[in-house]
Amino acid sequence: MKYVHSPLFMFQCLLQGLLIGLFAWLDWNTTEQGVLCGVLLCSVGIPHGANDHLYRQSTTLMGLLAFIGIYLGSMGAYLAVWWVAPAAALVIFFAISLHHFGQSNFENPSVWYLPSLLWGIWLLTFPVLLHWEEALGIFGTMVGNTSINLPITQTARWGIGAAFSLIYFGVLLRYESQNWPRYTLQWAVVTAWYWLTPLLFGFIVVFCLWHSLQSLQHQLIYYKATKKGTFRQFAFALLPFGLLALVGFGVYVYFRGFAVGEAFILLSLITLPHIVVMHRLYGAFH
Repeated sequence: MKYVHSPLFMFQCLLQGLLIGLFAWLDWNTTEQGVLCGVLLCSVGIPHGANDHLYRQSTTLMGLLAFIGIYLGSMGAYLAVWWVAPAAALVIFFAISLHHFGQSNFENPSVWYLPSLLWGIWLLTFPVLLHWEEALGIFGTMVGNTSINLPITQTARWGIGAAFSLIYFGVLLRYESQNWPRYTLQWAVVTAWYWLTPLLFGFIVVFCLWHSLQSLQHQLIYYKATKKGTFRQFAFALLPFGLLALVGFGVYVYFRGFAVGEAFILLSLITLPHIVVMHRLYGAFH
């Protein structure tokens, strides 16, 4: 079953609509926002890549060690890029993230599927357009506490958002003629959520609710089809590396606090090898 027709998709739309109503009505404070983000990150956001090792080609112990070595090696190489060329590393982070978010939403095997690319761009750029100065400040810390000055008026940003939305709808009609009403509903609830919420709170909820959950569902389907495993086995397999990731994140927060720029850099290091694994999985059923 295509993701857009799955019960999960409608559950996400309904839950997002509920969160929009609750946030607009109750106007949550920063503590309440932080609690929800913490729950989502710990339950699905951080662990959603903890089963990457299950999808390696060699299932032997040596295969596992080789997989871990390559995984950590790619993270180390990307960290070196952040060290010597942080601006290039930031561009790479944007590029791989927009591909990954879009691919998971449309479950397509191609890097160049246009609806996928546009959806990934929208998830990343619309909150930036809404919170321009704050976002530029975060990017500045990520590239070495550099002041980034890109003076774009609010009217111009609204124009960019409106034009991009029209292009996205047109592309949906061209490439997803049977599914465009559902994808339009998704666009509406995610856009409304971004519009109402602060930058980080809005993005973390979207990341966990609209990306991590869908990714876990696809992984489970793949796991059942190829490994002949059950949901319980899949969940237990998440525990070792999932708990390791959570402990590592907890240690980082304890000693460093939640430095937003650093946190996104750490996320990028994990994202790079995870995207390679998931790209193979999304191509496995095509």
